[in-house]
Amino acid sequence: MPPDRGLANKLTSGVKGKRNRLTYLVVTNADGSKKLPPLIIGKAQKPRAFTNKTGAQLGFHYRSNAKAWMTSTIYQEWLLDWDRALRNEDRKILLLQDNFSGHVIPEQLTNIHVINFEPNLTAHVQPNDQGIIRCFKANYRAKYIQRAIDLYETNITPSQIYDINQLQAMRLAEDAWNEVDTTTIRNCWRKANILPDTDSSSPSSSICPSLPISSLIHTTETLNDPCSQAEKRVTEALDELEATGALQRSNRMDLAELLNPAVEAHDLFEATDEDIFQAVMDAKMAREANRGGDSDEVADDSAYVPSRPRPTRNEALQATLLLRDYINELDDSFARKLEVMLGSFGRRTRVINMQGMKDSKITHYFPSK
Repeated sequence: MPPDRGLANKLTSGVKGKRNRLTYLVVTNADGSKKLPPLIIGKAQKPRAFTNKTGAQLGFHYRSNAKAWMTSTIYQEWLLDWDRALRNEDRKILLLQDNFSGHVIPEQLTNIHVINFEPNLTAHVQPNDQGIIRCFKANYRAKYIQRAIDLYETNITPSQIYDINQLQAMRLAEDAWNEVDTTTIRNCWRKANILPDTDSSSPSSSICPSLPISSLIHTTETLNDPCSQAEKRVTEALDELEATGALQRSNRMDLAELLNPAVEAHDLFEATDEDIFQAVMDAKMAREANRGGDSDEVADDSAYVPSRPRPTRNEALQATLLLRDYINELDDSFARKLEVMLGSFGRRTRVINMQGMKDSKITHYFPSK
């Protein structure tokens, strides 16, 4: 979603914004030492941007249905896979989750004990709702706006700088989730005030991990709070975008609009069983409609942003050399880290290229009769 009120999400004057959406399921533990890769739910089983690859082949835990909603089928599959992994690790956990009709707990669980939050209390007691999700979204918005600035500075028109396909968005979101750090997670769990008080001399103290003094001093209101810093980066990115001239001040969205937009106001907890059933049936009909074709993709032309042809390896190497020349005279730690990465780019892509090669047969060198 563009940070520009002048870009409409319906047919009005101005540029039509994209309306595609994804649902993310995020999980963290109390001391921030464990953060699962998100489960992502989209509309298309194989979006065009995936170039006929599956989500797993691209490194994502990805599922789909016609509305991009969480359903009991997707939820149970995800939970049973996690339970199996915990069983292999000989670990048992307590999982606290939203009281949502799609969260139907499978009976086969052995290593996960599930407790639902009481209805209407999720926003008050769920740690993820105390800032973890907001920080994730702020990180994404900052990266998305910075990407728009980069495109504008390469002479892309303001009406196109916000275009992004599903894979590009998922890559940005992956980086944004990776930046949600241990301090943020610990602060938000503490803010939820649902952990038991612990005494280091008590055997029960192993239930809740002890937190270092430094993390107890911090509050989410301090200037050093990672969530506040993420929101500050969004504001700075908006300032920079406005300074380029691509965003008019009168059309600029504020932070609250960006992190809690009206298009996300649909309350998933108000979805009825009939709504969820219809979402499942729509996905089933879409799969059956595509069964006779060459692709199992759910058609969604409005959600697709065409990508430029993939550069050749030679073109990528030339771009790498250009970047190395550019950063040679920059004196900062980031430039030095980038220099190291660019230095290994040629070798790494050569290995990947060789892995994709197939052995030739002698008959390949003779014309077929």
